[in-house]
Amino acid sequence: MFLLVGCSNSPKPETTVTKFIEAGKSFNFEQTAQFINSANPNNNDRFLKITKPDKEDMNNFQYFVDYFKDNAAKITYSIKSSTIEDDKATVSVDFKYINGGPLLKATVGEVFTKVLPLAFSGVEMKKEDMGPLFAAALKKQREVIPESFAEKTIDVKLIKLNNQWLINETSDELVDVFMSNFISAGKEIDKSMGSTSGSNQSSAVGKTKKTFISKAIGEEVVLATIKFKINSVEEKSVLTSKYGSSKTAKEGAKFIIINADITNITNAPINAPADLDVIDNKNRQFQPYSGSIGVVDNLLDYRNLSPSIKETGCWVYELPQDASSYKLVSGKMGTNEVYQVTLK
Repeated sequence: MFLLVGCSNSPKPETTVTKFIEAGKSFNFEQTAQFINSANPNNNDRFLKITKPDKEDMNNFQYFVDYFKDNAAKITYSIKSSTIEDDKATVSVDFKYINGGPLLKATVGEVFTKVLPLAFSGVEMKKEDMGPLFAAALKKQREVIPESFAEKTIDVKLIKLNNQWLINETSDELVDVFMSNFISAGKEIDKSMGSTSGSNQSSAVGKTKKTFISKAIGEEVVLATIKFKINSVEEKSVLTSKYGSSKTAKEGAKFIIINADITNITNAPINAPADLDVIDNKNRQFQPYSGSIGVVDNLLDYRNLSPSIKETGCWVYELPQDASSYKLVSGKMGTNEVYQVTLK
């Protein structure tokens, strides 16, 4: 009887793994630390660092933490097998978890469409400026990128120390489960950009030699998530719509109305961009006119784009009257290519 009781009360590696996962699903990384071998320098408090941003970036970082926390609660899993050899064990776990890869790629793509034209015009983005850009882009892309799941079987390695089974290595695969696949997606993005360092993206933009590709009206531009073609450009002093009100340009300003065909070349619905830059002959940079909603028919801004279906519509900008020439500028995610479409 004594031997039977002793065996039933002996620690099991799968119990450690289960407790670790449940703590991770609650995003309680102080608790997960109790089940990790802290003596292994490769672990390096990786989970705790997820929830400890730089103080100056606290507000923006919190949005990402909340996103990961919401997704972690949706993780499902089952213990597939457990093997023990002396003081080491391997527990195989089937995981199903949120795949945020498409969301991250779309977010980075949107940020780059803003940052690359700035770099082109000689403006260097600071680290503190990138946080708000990423947070805003993630919020917007979450509204249009459908939620999807990844499934993976992960072998969790454990070691027995002081009669307790501890996870001996928090691999990227394991961390990815609680980080919504952002680690894997981030590596893919880095690889596509030819980056092997951990430098921030604004530095990469500033140091990468850019290739500028000129296009004319009527020529197709293919970016990472969309392709588009400018059909025509018109200058007006007053915007009018068939059913809405009218809007007059400010004193010394004019509107330019860009008619374009645009197609979503991804496999999921996305929004049409509303942040492509126009740069004039004096190197001044302009974003789409914010007052065009309701006064311009067939506006493209934020229009939902289904995969492979062409949409036609307009972007509107307000420029100074002395802008004698101008071009539409957009960078292509994952490359050093910057496309410049001459509009006038």
